[in-house]
Amino acid sequence: MNTKLNLLFIIIFSVSITCNYATEKNSSLNKGTEKVGEYENTQIYTVFMSPGGHFGTGGAPESLTTNQELLLQIQTECNRIDFIVRDITNPAISIENVYHELDSLKEYIDGVLIIGELHGEYKLAFTGLPTIYVYNLFEWMNVPHKLFTTGEEEESILVGDTEYQKGKILTAELDRRNVCSSSVREKMFEDLIYKIKLIQTIRKLKESRILVVAPHQYIAQVDYQGDRQKTFPENYNSLYTNTLKDKLGVELVQVNPEEFYEMYKETSNKEAEKIAEKWIEEAQSVTAAKSEIIRTAKAYLAFEILRKKYNCNAVSTHMRSLTGSGKVNDRFWPGLGLECGFKTRGIQAICQNYPNILVTQLLGYFLTGRPSMLGDLMIDTRNSVAILTHCGAPINPYGENGNRVPYSITTHAESPLRDTQDPGSATGLHIEWPVGEPVTFWKVYVMHNKIGVFTGKTVDGHLLYKNLDDIMCRTKLIARIEAKPVQQHFSPDEYGIHRAATLGDLREKIKDLSILIGFDVMETDK
Repeated sequence: MNTKLNLLFIIIFSVSITCNYATEKNSSLNKGTEKVGEYENTQIYTVFMSPGGHFGTGGAPESLTTNQELLLQIQTECNRIDFIVRDITNPAISIENVYHELDSLKEYIDGVLIIGELHGEYKLAFTGLPTIYVYNLFEWMNVPHKLFTTGEEEESILVGDTEYQKGKILTAELDRRNVCSSSVREKMFEDLIYKIKLIQTIRKLKESRILVVAPHQYIAQVDYQGDRQKTFPENYNSLYTNTLKDKLGVELVQVNPEEFYEMYKETSNKEAEKIAEKWIEEAQSVTAAKSEIIRTAKAYLAFEILRKKYNCNAVSTHMRSLTGSGKVNDRFWPGLGLECGFKTRGIQAICQNYPNILVTQLLGYFLTGRPSMLGDLMIDTRNSVAILTHCGAPINPYGENGNRVPYSITTHAESPLRDTQDPGSATGLHIEWPVGEPVTFWKVYVMHNKIGVFTGKTVDGHLLYKNLDDIMCRTKLIARIEAKPVQQHFSPDEYGIHRAATLGDLREKIKDLSILIGFDVMETDK
């Protein structure tokens, strides 16, 4: 927690509020340090509204998980999350003081956790922050679930000066009386912990800084390949950059291509050779020229120097020249270095400048620990499949502790010198995706306040298409899907032609996450 927030706590606590088991701790992250794997602690303002159950009617329960016991259980499961706790059952703490404190600290708080009977305090859930409301089983359920979900009560009998916008609210349930089976209680608790960690995911995203190195006039210019009668708005770059920062907290750090060219020249050939040898040694086969692999490794090192210089935790680039000369023999594609270099280290990176895709990949990594593939999306309705194709994909699609997939280093399919050993033939990456795996195709649409998603199961594309490896890009992820509705949703002018794909069925996680960030979900296969 930063110094300003600590000072605010000290001032407020000394005036009005105390809590014996508040757990505010300092974060170990220094703002000037490298942003990879280390993030500030997530701050969750936690309010216990009841002792854990209704004790008047029928008397006190035989067994009860107390507020303090529950807090300890939650803390044990939530590493690097600070719970700023206020217990309304403590006579020294009033709901008015809670409202006042929460309002004054809103800028520094990442989310709100409300546990127990609301007692009519609806507005506590509508702070605009990601919020989780927890219902204690066998308390009176005076909980406005419809209002939480929609922000509307069209036919309310009660009237008053209350207007609630659609909230960023998820709900959970706990059995504090311990009357359900242990397996049911465990599932309730696991669901709560999962939802708390979604707030941590949002916090990590808010801290993200994306290094952008690209030669194009507009951000994501190559993604929106739509109507030729239309153009980007003149202020699109600033509008997108500001919207991304305002809605999700993500910063774009734009670096001129000239700085990349200069850094490439200064990068160590010896170090690049060492990295290239490692990639070659671990590959199943290599048809690209070793000299081209070394050049890709050298470019990867240049990006890494720039990433550290600008304190970024992700890289978005569309560089295709090592010098800016325009000569074919200076052409390169960075994908091999991004997949075998950055992503194997937990740093998300893409070889085309599409921040919507990179934000999607960051969320996928924070949610699952798995990197994602960027690709051009094609829909084959006759075979009922989605085809995602590019000249690269993660070699570790199951994450850091999962199995890697075999890969081959090829020339790049877009190079005019492909399938030669000439300078400029560049490098591509071919992998075979595992078959029979659930997979999620998705994309965050920052300008639309939406996340688009559909899911499927991977299939062996070679059984569907002849000479598949020779068609277009080097790598294809092919999955059985509900193809017709996905095709009917496809709109290049609105949503671009690229998508991200992450192994696993993430649909429900994405829907929950969308609620907490205030985005709508488009399930494009429905």
